[in-house]
Amino acid sequence: MDRHIVSYRHIVQIAYPATLSMLAMNAMIFVDRMFVSQYNLTQFAAMIPAGLFATSIASIFGGIVGYSSVLVSQYFGARRYNDCSASTWQAVYLSALFAVLLIVSSVGLENIFQILGHDESVIHFEKEYFYLIISANCFQLFTTALSGLCYGIGDTKTTMRIEIFTNVVNMVFAWLLVFGKCGFPEMGMFGSGLATNISCAIGLAVYLLRLNQRSFKSRFQFFTNFGFNKFLLHKIVKFGLFSGIQSFTITGYFSIFLLIIGMVGEFDLTCANIAVALQAAAILPAYGITTAVGILAGQERGANRPNNLAIILRKGILIGFCYVVLIVIFFNLLPEFLISIFNSEHDKERLVLINNATIPLVRLTSICVALEMVFSTIGSALQAVGDTRFMMVTYTVIPFIFYVIMPYIICVRGSLSLEILWIILIGYRIIMLLVLTKRFVGGKWKAINVI
Repeated sequence: MDRHIVSYRHIVQIAYPATLSMLAMNAMIFVDRMFVSQYNLTQFAAMIPAGLFATSIASIFGGIVGYSSVLVSQYFGARRYNDCSASTWQAVYLSALFAVLLIVSSVGLENIFQILGHDESVIHFEKEYFYLIISANCFQLFTTALSGLCYGIGDTKTTMRIEIFTNVVNMVFAWLLVFGKCGFPEMGMFGSGLATNISCAIGLAVYLLRLNQRSFKSRFQFFTNFGFNKFLLHKIVKFGLFSGIQSFTITGYFSIFLLIIGMVGEFDLTCANIAVALQAAAILPAYGITTAVGILAGQERGANRPNNLAIILRKGILIGFCYVVLIVIFFNLLPEFLISIFNSEHDKERLVLINNATIPLVRLTSICVALEMVFSTIGSALQAVGDTRFMMVTYTVIPFIFYVIMPYIICVRGSLSLEILWIILIGYRIIMLLVLTKRFVGGKWKAINVI
């Protein structure tokens, strides 16, 4: 057994660039939301459910395209380098098809905000932001395909550099366009969405330039392996479809979750959005660990060393645990400071109400982040070895109960507090942890052969 492959050092070497990439994305999302919240709270209340709804529609396509990175990782472990680049090109072709399907399928779906009875003051902004994020996701499909080659071979430093650069571009343009700085028009939330599109287009161009460099040309023959390959295309769709449906249910249920809370009123939606924004800010760096675990699990499976997966998983969780302990401490000691970042309310009485309602949510969110880090890491390993059908079923059934049925019963029918709902969401994460742990320990994934 190649012990160096599963050492803490090797996991960290792959994880830290992925974590920094997530931190850059985290900072971008955080700053975008902060800019809009400081500009107008009504627009802030609109951007998160609208953005999540748009992303949920795109996620099924992105999940399929993104599964090419698993094929790359397994082919890389098996030292079949030409198949690595060929798999990436099939993902690019799928991206072109899916971008067209995404635009066509999204037409008219913005009316869901009106159907769910959201406040008229919010609906206009929700519809506007929805189409901006749909457009950005079209660019992102191609970026996902190209970055899959880098992720699959464990070159997370390249993705880190590119994503940090593009996210900085996004933040600069968001500042210019939200507030109308340096002669740019003042566009509010629309400016934030436009900045996202600009940065996505620039990121795609930078990835193309990077893959044209000598290191990728010589080893992977990237620009000569662009032929259509029905076998590899079938592999991506076969395994990636389950992954895409899983991604769709995750983001879809979460967007429905916020849409349901929006039915209660703008106040509850604002409080929930603050807690959700902080959760996203906290969990993204932890996903750097899960990414590293998935990359190494795929490479080890491709190299026919399945016994190394348990070692990788255990060490990855221990590394992630060091991070989430800090999050739990920070969220419980400084909840008011964290809330203030997203709260531009000048009415002191309303400010107190928002703080009182949101502080318990922030503290409970820290527990959610800790549990989610663990079960997401296990899920990443299962995805990397091709156990996508089980993952799809799990993420379709269990979250539906906790993110659709329970919020409707508790918030709309029962008129109970958001705090109770957040406690129930902790229960959801415990159940997911138990289910995924049992699946991995059971070992049925060992019979799956992706490549």
